[in-house]
Amino acid sequence: MKQSTSPDTTNRQEDDDVKYDHVLKYTSLFGGVQGISMIANVVRTKIVATFLGPSGLALINIYNTVLKFVNNSTNLGISFSAVKHISELFEENDREKLRYNVCTIRTWCLITGIFGMLLCLLFSPLISWWMFKNDSYTVSMMLISPCVLFMAIMGGEIAILKSMRKLKKVAVASVLCALSALFISAPLYYFFHTDGIIASLLLTNLAMMLIYMHYANQEFPIELALKSKSHILAGMPMVRLGIAYLLAGVFGQGAELVIRKLLMKFGEGDEVARLGNVGLYNSGYALAVSLASIVFIAIEADYFPRLSAVCSNKKRMSRTINQQIEVCVLLMSPLLIFFVLFMPLFLNVLYSNKFISAEPMAIAASFYMFFRSLTLPAAYLPLANGDSKMYLLTEFICDVFMALAIPYSFKLWGLTGAGFALSATGLLDMIIIHSFYRRAYKFEFSFRLFGFYLLQFLLLSISVAVCLRGAPLLKYTIGSLAFAVSLFVSLRILQRETEIIPKLKKRLAKTFHRNK
Repeated sequence: MKQSTSPDTTNRQEDDDVKYDHVLKYTSLFGGVQGISMIANVVRTKIVATFLGPSGLALINIYNTVLKFVNNSTNLGISFSAVKHISELFEENDREKLRYNVCTIRTWCLITGIFGMLLCLLFSPLISWWMFKNDSYTVSMMLISPCVLFMAIMGGEIAILKSMRKLKKVAVASVLCALSALFISAPLYYFFHTDGIIASLLLTNLAMMLIYMHYANQEFPIELALKSKSHILAGMPMVRLGIAYLLAGVFGQGAELVIRKLLMKFGEGDEVARLGNVGLYNSGYALAVSLASIVFIAIEADYFPRLSAVCSNKKRMSRTINQQIEVCVLLMSPLLIFFVLFMPLFLNVLYSNKFISAEPMAIAASFYMFFRSLTLPAAYLPLANGDSKMYLLTEFICDVFMALAIPYSFKLWGLTGAGFALSATGLLDMIIIHSFYRRAYKFEFSFRLFGFYLLQFLLLSISVAVCLRGAPLLKYTIGSLAFAVSLFVSLRILQRETEIIPKLKKRLAKTFHRNK
């Protein structure tokens, strides 16, 4: 039975519904774009798995992790802080001030990129010895060092597009980047196998940088001011804001490096076999985390600016976060159960039968993304409030736990243990964030859909249990039922909270009649 509401209440509810639809709009936009990008990445991953195997995949992942670590350690967080800085200027509608600050951002990104590239070049022998216990990869590390420069410049161009609300251009550029990575790397891996890895990394990162530069140049032609003291000083507030994001990135990528180092240490056999363990972990992580992350793409592109705008109003802040949490769980839950149920198929399609050992890990790690859907929208609160200490504290605790729990769980229980350790990291992160941020920022978690959250967690748990231990008939019978219930409940809530289902039905009806 519907309760009567006052006009003010109705207006507030209508405002909420608009925002709920807004969240779904950008989630569907970037989710659809990522779907296209995923197809390109699936083909590229399949080629890597076929021609390079687990050890080759591990090598690529180690190189990328090193590059991200150096980039995050040297970019001063400009690519993140620039979004908040330029977004504020964008609201003022002062084109000349925007142009000046965009030039400042590009100048700082070039400087930090050159510094990061030189640092990677200088420490290449040390990185090779630390990761592999020999210097045979020193030259490779030196050759890929320009990628740090490309990544720094690309980060600045992406920040410019996001802060100018050019989200469709960001979406198109991300698709082009995925396609360029496919068309560049595929022939290199096919003809040269592992010898093509270095060239692939260099050319792919260069292409992605040029794509984003092209679209950002349409908004503001590229200008640099390397000799301008005023531009250097103008970038200092962004640097101070970005330091927390930089350190968090160092913690995160540092933890990833430690995990891969310890996995190699605890693995058995020669170097190729130990690299294979890292490759299996990477494939399991990608299946459990990267594929499901489609739902979270809209958060980085659209959600953070909205949250920053309402942080001064605690009620609006809590409502914004809870709406984002609800949408994340609504979309994520059926998706996770579907992935768990058909994990062997995804492994064969994305990789090959050489990676089948990663299946239990990917299934066990699926809880991580469920906990992330309840956590990530609130995790932006310290940055939106400028509270770098709280952000660094929570990131540091979770990164240290992950860096220790995953390798040692792998040592005791193999890849399945590593998967459950990753899920435990997500649970710890959720507990810390909801406990700390409730006190620090007066964030009020909404229990409006708490029963729905519990039901989806129970359905996912049942699916994980039968997929890990059940016979095929039991697995697909119970798993399919769990997926059907999860999808039905999510769609019912979406129909109740938004107009997306009626709009979809109307569009489908028009298409049907037109074709008829």
